[in-house]
Amino acid sequence: MTDKLTLEIITPEGFTFTEEVDELTAPGTMGEFGVLPGHAPFMTTLETGAITYKTGNTSKQVVVKAAYAQVIDDHVLVLADSAELKQ
Repeated sequence: MTDKLTLEIITPEGFTFTEEVDELTAPGTMGEFGVLPGHAPFMTTLETGAITYKTGNTSKQVVVKAAYAQVIDDHVLVLADSAELKQ
């Protein structure tokens, strides 16, 4: 088990985002959920909204639309119709 997660977001438009993060929260269709290193594997759909991730004391967001998320082996893969880094 590592102490980081790899967050990877891919869209058909060519937007690709990859970052090592400490934790994240995402807008699941059944409610918001969080992922920490060592999380059990699962797959879900995401509502349009912000994925918030933390690295150290810094929080950042990526807004996704119509997405699927897979968590496996400390790797979170998000396939989204669109994604935009929020400043």
